[in-house]
Amino acid sequence: MTHDTLVLIAKIFGPIWMMGFLLIVVIRAYSPKRRDAHDRAARSVLQPDDRQDSA
Repeated sequence: MTHDTLVLIAKIFGPIWMMGFLLIVVIRAYSPKRRDAHDRAARSVLQPDDRQDSA
């Protein structure tokens, strides 16, 4: 296997793998089932006196 062959394989399968990974991340990030977990994580970085009621 030559260097040129390895470069060709990397140029073909690298972007395919990265797009697949991006798709998985986007699906997990915008899944409605995970909304509560994301909200908890967003509020966990605030100090207790910085929290504001959403109502």
